[in-house]
Amino acid sequence: MNLDRIFGFLVPKNRKFFPLFKQSAEALVEGSGLLVKLFEEEDVEKRDVIIKEIKKVEKKADEITRHLSDELNGTFITPFDREDVHDLINSLDDVIDYIDAAAKRVYFYKVHSFPPEFVKIACLIHNANLEILSVLSNIKHASDFSKFQESYQKIDRYETEVDDIYQHFLANLFDFESNAVELIKKRDILMALEKAIDRCDDVRKVFSTIMVKLS
Repeated sequence: MNLDRIFGFLVPKNRKFFPLFKQSAEALVEGSGLLVKLFEEEDVEKRDVIIKEIKKVEKKADEITRHLSDELNGTFITPFDREDVHDLINSLDDVIDYIDAAAKRVYFYKVHSFPPEFVKIACLIHNANLEILSVLSNIKHASDFSKFQESYQKIDRYETEVDDIYQHFLANLFDFESNAVELIKKRDILMALEKAIDRCDDVRKVFSTIMVKLS
């Protein structure tokens, strides 16, 4: 087997990562968009439908994650350092897992109404995922990685905004919520949302690491 054939055997698998990463980011955008709808919806039955849709997206994302892991395990040449590819796969998967976790808590806790902070946080998670999709849609063809700097800064800003909302809301919750059961319900949902945006920031950190190594 000559070198051209060996190279041709190895490289095509490398090319599969980019569309799969984009599909993963698209699932995040779809899932977080549904999360916004969930917290805006007042009808409990309609909420249950949205929660089921989020679960479908989470399962679809799991399949994409499995394909990415299979590619990583079966490919000699990767688009970035193998460790960074692994971290990116896991961070993307974690985002949708926590979106699904927040939706599950809404379902099991039978929450009747949501504070406006939940909608704000869901919107910030969605905005962060839009930036993740923007990067992963263009990263294959990028010649100047500094063009993604704005997206990194936005994700970082969204994560900081969520942290501020989280801390302020949690303090008020313990000060003013007299019903212990309601306090636990709202706190648990809030924690899942906060972890979702933290995982978005983890994706940003992996991006930054990759860009530094490739620059």
